Amino acid sequence: MDRDGKKKILIVDDVKLFQLFLKQSLISDEYNLLFADTGKQAIEIALQENIDLLILDLELPDINGLEVLRKVKMARQEMESIVQLGSLPVIMVTAYATKEVRLEAEKLNVAIFLTKPIKKQRMREVVEEILQGEYSGQSQRKLILCVDSEPRVQKFYKRTLTSGQQMVSCVSDALAALEKVEFEKPHLIITEMNLSEMSGLELIQTLKETSQNIPVIVVSSTISKENLEKAKELGVYQYLTKPFRLEELSTAVKKALAGNGDTDIDKEKAKAEDKDKEKTEEKDQENDKEKEETEGKEKDKDKAEAEAEAEEK
Repeated sequence: MDRDGKKKILIVDDVKLFQLFLKQSLISDEYNLLFADTGKQAIEIALQENIDLLILDLELPDINGLEVLRKVKMARQEMESIVQLGSLPVIMVTAYATKEVRLEAEKLNVAIFLTKPIKKQRMREVVEEILQGEYSGQSQRKLILCVDSEPRVQKFYKRTLTSGQQMVSCVSDALAALEKVEFEKPHLIITEMNLSEMSGLELIQTLKETSQNIPVIVVSSTISKENLEKAKELGVYQYLTKPFRLEELSTAVKKALAGNGDTDIDKEKAKAEDKDKEKTEEKDQENDKEKEETEGKEKDKDKAEAEAEAEEK
C-alpha cells in the first residue's frame, strides 16, 4: 500500500493491449497500478514494493508465470525472517488454461484463474472482492502431499484420494517433499517409512524442527514398537501397515483433514505388541517341540543301549 493509502497492484503481462485493458478496467483513486513486461521485472518489483495484489499472466517471454510465483514466494519467505509481510493474493490470467496448470496454480494458492478474454466488470468485481478480503471463489480443496518412491503407489494415491474437496501432489523422496512443503503448504502428508536420503520419521523430525505443524500419516510394510513409539513422540497422526484396507486410508485422511485429534498410534502399538507376543509364543512352542524331540531321541538312545547290554548278558 502507498503512503497515501492506495492499494498497489502489480500487473505482469507482455501484451501492451492487455495492460491498457487492465488500466482502463481498474482506473480508480484507490489503486496504484504498476506494470511489468517480463517475469524478471515482476520479481524485482514484487520484492522492492509493498504489493497488495499480483495479476500475473501465465505465458511470459522469459519465465513461466507459475515459476515467477514460486520465486516470489521463496524470496518473500526469506524476507519474513527479517520483516513481517502480509499475504500476497494472486490472480492468474491466460488464454490457454489446461487442467494441469490450474491444479498447479491451486497448489500455489492462486486466488483465481481467469481465462482471456475477460470482461471489465468481471475483473473489477474480482479485484475489489480480493482486496476487501471478501472473495469467496478461492479454492477450498485440501492439498495432500504423498511421499513414495514407487510410481505405481503415487498413481494409487492420486486415483483414490483426488476429489472435489482434495487434490494430491506426489514426490519420490524426502528432499523433494521438504521443498513442496515450503512452497505449497499441504494440509496433510502421507509418507512411506523407507525413503532415500532420510527415513519417513527423519522427514517428520525435520518438519517439526522447522515449525511445520502438518498432520502426517506414515505408511510402512513393517511394524515395530520402536518405530511406533518414535512416531507417537513426533505427533504422527496415524501409522498404517501394508497391506491396509482402502477404507482405513480414506478414514484416516478424512479425520486428519477435519482436524480430529484422536490418533490410532496406540492401537497400532498394541497390534505390534500382540504380534511380538505371538512370535514369542511361537518361538517358545518351537523350543518346547525341539526339547521334546531331543528328549525323545535321548530316551530312545538310552533304551536301545539298555537293550543291547541285555542281549550281551
